[in-house]
Amino acid sequence: MARHELEVFFSPRSVAVVGASEKPGTIGRALMTNLLEKFRGEVIPVNIKYDTVFGLRCYKSVREVPIHIDLAVIAVPAQVVPNVLEDCGVKGVKGVIVISAGFREVGNIELENRIVEIARKYGMRLVGPNCLGIYDAHSGLDTIFNPSDRQAKPAPGNVAFISQSGALGAALLDWFAEQGIGLSKFVSYGNAADVDESDLLEYLAEDPKTRIVAMYIEGVRDGRKFLRACLKVVRNGKPLIVLKAGRTAKGARAVASHTGSLAGTYQVFLGALKQVGAVLVEDLLELLTAIKVLSRGWIVEGRRVAIVTNGGGAGVLATDAIESMGLEMAELTSETIEKLRSVLPPAASPYNPVDILGDAPAERYRAAIEIVAKDPSVDMIMVIALMQSPALDARELVEVMKWASKEVHKPVIFVAPGGAYTMKYLAEVQTLGIPSFRDPVEGVKALKYLHDFSQGYRAAIKKPINLFQ
Repeated sequence: MARHELEVFFSPRSVAVVGASEKPGTIGRALMTNLLEKFRGEVIPVNIKYDTVFGLRCYKSVREVPIHIDLAVIAVPAQVVPNVLEDCGVKGVKGVIVISAGFREVGNIELENRIVEIARKYGMRLVGPNCLGIYDAHSGLDTIFNPSDRQAKPAPGNVAFISQSGALGAALLDWFAEQGIGLSKFVSYGNAADVDESDLLEYLAEDPKTRIVAMYIEGVRDGRKFLRACLKVVRNGKPLIVLKAGRTAKGARAVASHTGSLAGTYQVFLGALKQVGAVLVEDLLELLTAIKVLSRGWIVEGRRVAIVTNGGGAGVLATDAIESMGLEMAELTSETIEKLRSVLPPAASPYNPVDILGDAPAERYRAAIEIVAKDPSVDMIMVIALMQSPALDARELVEVMKWASKEVHKPVIFVAPGGAYTMKYLAEVQTLGIPSFRDPVEGVKALKYLHDFSQGYRAAIKKPINLFQ
């Protein structure tokens, strides 16, 4: 199988850092330290000022480097970038990441066009300019210029995240790491002068390490190309989650000053993305919620939800949210209700939501979940635990959820409202592959995203890939 031309940005054998430095507080230093920490290939510092950087020979220009360079990361003043790109082209570099700002986003369109011309003249692909960088959790490539003591890097996983904004991308990486969401690839693509969101989506649609794609986007220049790429991702069975900025008139103007993109009319954008099966979210927290539930790869047939809870109030909140968001409370069969009556105390409710009472031990959860999961009228299950109860052994409940992750063949999510004690075990359940949330309404939103993606996927596989040509 031929190597995709964008693969050089994620699995290069050698990386040159143009603007490399040991000076504290510089982008050149952060790039070098981040690459030297995990990257298994060759790291080559380039800077006209130095002979060595971190004990490595430092070259005055890319042309002087005696070995082949796969990828160059450029962090020099904007006006110097064209000369560096010429050097890269002559050297035969195939991929360049331009970290430097000072291009289209500040009105310097001519300079941005110039660097694109140079890249295309030599057959190079260019990410940026005005970007944070690229991180591949599997290969160890880390060209993000934030220092590692300030910027968390998620463990290897199956979620790819691309972001037009470097700052928001950095914040999301912190949250991914905090919440145990594993990453395949992260790309901050900035002004998208050459490699744009559509090129990245085309690549990620085929990437075997990516199961789900999430993106923060401000605007696109070629709407048809973008929609074809979105459709390809979804048709390949990979959920596509989109957070679109610039939804208002003033927001659209802010987009233009940020990355020089055209934001477009939000309602048109929204309608088009729904046609290709993408899942739309409205803020960063919703993005995380959708990623958690969709990264499991579930496809559901219907919208019917069953709740198992030890807290009646939380069950009522979830019920209200289910009804208001267009999902349905499952009508349990009489057989299921009788089985629940046989294992629950007389005061418990065997109806949906199934209230197993505040004195429920972990084993009561297991019994109720097992019975509810076998009901043919149930498509999805929400387990709610008020872990402050003295009757509930948190360790035993984690074991029950571990059992559910392996033995229950329907989507199960876990909700546990509370503070530090609860959060500790909530994180443990998340690592088991059970999407976990602090708020019942947040959990319902997750199930809504799962239902919407399932519907969109079934519709998308029937559409011709050239629909938007």
